Amino acid sequence: MELNLIEEFLLIALDDGKGRFVTDSTHLHMGFSGAILLELALREKINIVNDKVVLVNDAYEKEMVINKTIDMIKTSEKDRKIKYWVNKLSDNARQMKDDTLKGLMNKGILGKEDSKILWIIPNTKYPTQDLTVENKVRQRLHDVMLKGAKANPRDVMLLSLIDVSELTKEAFRDKEEYKIVKTKIKEVTQNIEISQVVNRTIRDIQAAVMIAVMAAVIVPTLTSS
Repeated sequence: MELNLIEEFLLIALDDGKGRFVTDSTHLHMGFSGAILLELALREKINIVNDKVVLVNDAYEKEMVINKTIDMIKTSEKDRKIKYWVNKLSDNARQMKDDTLKGLMNKGILGKEDSKILWIIPNTKYPTQDLTVENKVRQRLHDVMLKGAKANPRDVMLLSLIDVSELTKEAFRDKEEYKIVKTKIKEVTQNIEISQVVNRTIRDIQAAVMIAVMAAVIVPTLTSS
């Protein structure tokens, strides 16, 4: 079963048993928005021109999250910078994330458990029902980072999102493996061999996501100190 980059990112971000996300909403939503843009770049739906996202193929796909993003870019009054779309998609991440989770449930990978905290606050969990696909994703990343396997563009993109979203420890749960990966993940995510145009697009998106995360996390901290 093939998963897109967005689905792979969310599966890594979810605790398999508890069905909860293991990173905070800022990192999760910024990483999620980056995954959408990178998936669009991988499918050659968008290019980056002068730091702006340009839609070059508006044909719909099977995924709701992709189609909603295409519509958002298509109906925008003008071409906007990557930073704008990273933040825009992050602002809409809650609903769009639910669309992706629903797709994973339809594939039998995730379940859904609804409850209430203190009998009032809604609480939804997405425990993993079938670990087969996620384990294959984790094994791919393990082979790239620890066994010297050649990374394909999707692997590099996912590792980049894992790094910027502070999910490295979740992706590589063994303590000794995590120590090794932590020191080399940035190096690996810089080594990507694909077409020059797509490569530049991916680099620009990766940089924009990192800057957006830093701004979202660091600025409020400085303001409150």
